[in-house]
Amino acid sequence: MLNQLPVLTKTAVLAVVPLLLTLAVIQVLIKPARRIGLVDRPGGRKEHDGEIPLIGGLGMAIALILSVQLAEPQTLIGLNVLGGIALLVVVGVLDDFLDIRAKTKLLVQAIAAMLIVLPSGVYITHVGDILGIGNISLGPLALPFTVFAVVGLINAVNMADGADGLAAGLTSTTVVWFLSCALLMGHQVMSFDLIILLAVTTGFMFYNMRTPLRHKAAVFMGDAGSMMLGALLAWFAIQLKHSGTIVQPPPPFAILWMLGLPVLDTVVLMVRRIRQGRSPFSAGRDHMHHIWMHAGFTPGETTLLLMALNTALGAIGFAAWRLGLPEWVLASAYVGLFMLHSIIATHAWKVSKWLKRQKGA
Repeated sequence: MLNQLPVLTKTAVLAVVPLLLTLAVIQVLIKPARRIGLVDRPGGRKEHDGEIPLIGGLGMAIALILSVQLAEPQTLIGLNVLGGIALLVVVGVLDDFLDIRAKTKLLVQAIAAMLIVLPSGVYITHVGDILGIGNISLGPLALPFTVFAVVGLINAVNMADGADGLAAGLTSTTVVWFLSCALLMGHQVMSFDLIILLAVTTGFMFYNMRTPLRHKAAVFMGDAGSMMLGALLAWFAIQLKHSGTIVQPPPPFAILWMLGLPVLDTVVLMVRRIRQGRSPFSAGRDHMHHIWMHAGFTPGETTLLLMALNTALGAIGFAAWRLGLPEWVLASAYVGLFMLHSIIATHAWKVSKWLKRQKGA
């Protein structure tokens, strides 16, 4: 639809239109959500004030689907991807209503992942030269590993949705690094898609993130939004590794650094819960955002701090790629980061108390 426009004009349209669409769609959905009870009520582990409409994810999905039509036929978000995220959004909305069992959601996530990756034929075929002996190929495990990775990232972003603006903020910082990679690689189509995703998440954050002008979230994204964002990040991470017309694409572990905190925090906590004999999907108060909020930081401060940390992690991956750092060095550094984060998670309360003392000093 916009193919005849100059690149700069098309870029501006694909940045502004999705943003305005997200703002408009969410605004339209707020009142109906309240009427039908699609709201998040405080209680238990939920400490927010009042009933908050759970339509941010649905609003982002509608805006994204409409915006992709502007980019056609130059888009990587084809019918397979739209079908996968539509399934996730529908189940996410139902989960917000009915509280679907974790095993059922996991099955749906696996089906959505297969819908997304199977038609493309693009899988994670190797994990890079992480031992300094050449690329380690996954061979026949490429497809199951890719599906596993997509499901893992869906849950990682879902678990990061624990403070106002956090899941969208972490997604946005990762998208900025992915966009930087796509531009350097000369991948214009991916760049346009990532601009759309960035605009959509920014529109949602206008309603969800705490600012001096907004002291509490007006809407939440719900499982529909967090699962959709996780699936889209996974899709672009896979595509990023198999793209590039000007320079070579970033290696797997550089992309892992750019994915940042959601993956790191989720893997650490899942391993810890399994070692404790608990379900890896069980609830807990030991996520990174909980540590900062227990230390007395507000949800808004916590989100900004973790966005800054996520940006720094992405910068390491991006810089390592551009400097040509050996992949085994990048992988070794990531293992070190994983161990450090494991220690922090194990001593979460002590870390919170230390941070609280530093904050009051």
